[in-house]
Amino acid sequence: MPMSKRAVEAARRVNPYVLKFSGRLPPWATVHHVGRSTGRHYATPVVAFAGREPLEVAPGNPVTPSDASDVLVVVPLPWGADVDWFANLQSAGRGRLTRRSTEYRVDRVRVVGADEAARVLRGPARALVRISRVRQLMVGRLTAA
Repeated sequence: MPMSKRAVEAARRVNPYVLKFSGRLPPWATVHHVGRSTGRHYATPVVAFAGREPLEVAPGNPVTPSDASDVLVVVPLPWGADVDWFANLQSAGRGRLTRRSTEYRVDRVRVVGADEAARVLRGPARALVRISRVRQLMVGRLTAA
């Protein structure tokens, strides 16, 4: 579902306040990305969950962590994948994410459905993804910055 003009305006007004705590207070995180055409640096607050299990994007096409230390990040996309911060990450092939005051590199970003995302999550995060109405989620690989 694309963001309505009202939702875009609300996000522009609220995001500066959310950014004050998003990199420190889970499940919030801050995605740092570079504009595709402007080259400007941006920070966007998101809700993010960590996962570690292999993910099968399509039947017969498994995506597995490259080693045991890989951590996957799952970010719900309630407005769909057509948001600037996600397009910027995809275009650059990477970005940064701050969670619990720790900075990570994020790469290998892709869009998956709720069922696929739930497979990499545990506990309350898995339950939340399953009961939410969010149908698209971003999954990416986190590594130490």
